Amino acid sequence: MTTPRYDMSGLGEGNASVDRIDAPASATIEREYQSETYYLNVPDARIHVTSISGKPTVAYGIEIPEFGYSRSTTHFLSDGQTGWVELSLLSDAISRDVSPPEEYEARLSIVMRTGDGKLMLYNESIAVEVAK
Repeated sequence: MTTPRYDMSGLGEGNASVDRIDAPASATIEREYQSETYYLNVPDARIHVTSISGKPTVAYGIEIPEFGYSRSTTHFLSDGQTGWVELSLLSDAISRDVSPPEEYEARLSIVMRTGDGKLMLYNESIAVEVAK
């Protein structure tokens, strides 16, 4: 049996203090060169953690209601990890016909899970622009 690289016990427990959030104002949908596939690209967000105990988690997500699309990634914080923390979403294929030039409204969220439950750190509308 191999030892995991990260101790998964206690995930989502503990607490953290965040005093600043840098989040993108927009995202893009782009088509790959000579391809019919469109990809959603969401810039990274950052949170500034001033204190932390335990192993809270942070989910960074986007929802585009018009597509019925949502995606998020969970980032694991560690006891003592302070300073700026980068949050990212990998580029993802959109399985819908997209006709530029269009713009869609989306919700961008950052949610922390702690021992006390979920805390919404950020929940704002952003524009998703279809690149020509």
